[in-house]
Amino acid sequence: MWKRFLRLLESRPLLTQCVTSGIIGGMGDAISQTVVERRTWKEYDVSRTNRFVLITGIYIAPCLAAWFRLLERVRGATKIIPLKKVALDQLLFAPPFSATIIYNLRLLEGQSLKRSWESLKRDFIGIYACSLAFWPGIQLFNFYFVPLHFRVILVQIAALLWNTFLSYRTQAYPKRHLKLED
Repeated sequence: MWKRFLRLLESRPLLTQCVTSGIIGGMGDAISQTVVERRTWKEYDVSRTNRFVLITGIYIAPCLAAWFRLLERVRGATKIIPLKKVALDQLLFAPPFSATIIYNLRLLEGQSLKRSWESLKRDFIGIYACSLAFWPGIQLFNFYFVPLHFRVILVQIAALLWNTFLSYRTQAYPKRHLKLED
């Protein structure tokens, strides 16, 4: 199965990255619902998991693939290049990328443009601050040691933990800790 996956990653890299990312994104939400939130299978929100599969498979994976290809253009001393890539990733890419994920998740829930914007304003700083604690070390490893065609997959494996957090932070946390109007 691993050899087939590697062949697919070579022959159809973007499709393979998108499908793999969608599966991992859904797993992150499933872990959030069943382990973190301790929902029973009766309480389990399948549409919420589907939203995470959709956003990771058709938005996050293609964006990351294009971004990582763009970062390959960074030049300089070999040992410094990964540090430059992490700085660019965390300071230029991560803020708008995180914002669009938060905003689009709300739209996929059926929220209005205005309400999605309000959710983004409320949630962004906390989520971005947490991302700065989580992603730089992973990306440094990624840029130093991982070949380009595996980077989206490595990020999505790390994102299993991140998606669990993101799912909780954007879905359950606001409902438990903030008063939201329906």
